[in-house]
Amino acid sequence: MASTKILKARIRSVKNTKQITKAMELVAASKLRRVQEAAKASRDYSQIAYRVLQRVSGSTEAVAHPYFREAEAAKKCLYIIYTGDRGLAGAFNSNVQNAALRAIKEDASNGLSVDVAVFGRKGARFFAQISDVNLLAVYEHVADTPDPEVFGPVFDLLNNAALEQTYQHVTIIFTEFVTTLTQKVQVQTLLPITQPEDSPTGPVYEFEPNPERVLERAAQLYMQSQLMQARLDSAASEHAMRMLAMSNATKNANDLVDDLTLELNATRQAAITQELAEITSGAEAIK
Repeated sequence: MASTKILKARIRSVKNTKQITKAMELVAASKLRRVQEAAKASRDYSQIAYRVLQRVSGSTEAVAHPYFREAEAAKKCLYIIYTGDRGLAGAFNSNVQNAALRAIKEDASNGLSVDVAVFGRKGARFFAQISDVNLLAVYEHVADTPDPEVFGPVFDLLNNAALEQTYQHVTIIFTEFVTTLTQKVQVQTLLPITQPEDSPTGPVYEFEPNPERVLERAAQLYMQSQLMQARLDSAASEHAMRMLAMSNATKNANDLVDDLTLELNATRQAAITQELAEITSGAEAIK
């Protein structure tokens, strides 16, 4: 049985850790409330932009447009992956990384080389160690609700890739925020833009000033909205998972303090009992 001095030191250490995890839980909860509202406000816009673009994709002019045309001759694909800059958020980073690895493995088996653009320091370090992946770009310390200009370099990359037919497909991987307790990793094809098979037949569109300009601008707005929505969802999911992880850590710390306190009391009681036994034995010896 450990000495009372060692047990007291362990109790102090666990209590200090509990204070840290509780503070991190409160900080994550505060950040979650702010970014959650932004994610909800942005989702309606991004969904409408996606539906409108899907309807436009059924027009005759869109069929030959680079944003909607499959680059069958391309031997590369691009993944845009959203992770976090820090850990201590449960399985947030590992879930995204595992989903990306599965998708990358499938593309590699089909003979495609893989380029990756990563948001978040954790993901950058992870994919830098993967031999079959070309880490094309890394973006660290992006704000939870960033300025749209932050995505300028990524958007330029997408725009050039679409016009030059560089990639067979461009896929975005992020964690969708559903509720505080539910987050889902999403693997979505960003390019080429496709029309769903079950979409209703839409009207015949007339484009002004010309079809190419309208389609290009609509596609650009769509891609910008998707990049922003993915960041907002990812940030909200990270804060939610960190809050829950720190809540569980605080609970575990409380349980550990209780167990150590019981052990400390038992150790004290055993020491007192031993002292009483020694005193009694001494008194009997004197008699």
